[in-house]
Amino acid sequence: MIATGGSAVYSPAAISHLKEDGVIVFLDVDIETLQSRIRNYETRGLAKRPDQTLEELFSERLALYREYADITISGAGLTQEEVCDAILRWIDLKK
Repeated sequence: MIATGGSAVYSPAAISHLKEDGVIVFLDVDIETLQSRIRNYETRGLAKRPDQTLEELFSERLALYREYADITISGAGLTQEEVCDAILRWIDLKK
């Protein structure tokens, strides 16, 4: 498993390489959930324009995440274990 940074979706070559040997999973959550998880947005070192808000960054990347994902898991209200179970069920169905 590889957990890339969110900016990996800006590189079609990187996405193509990842798709060669793996499954791209998009953990879809709403902006409110994301805001509650990213408490240090300004200092975290995210790949973003200096004046870009979290909402703008989210909006910009969302379409790319959806485009490249092999599987999308709605993470709203799910525990980490439930998210993992959903991914494993999807992989089992594809075997």
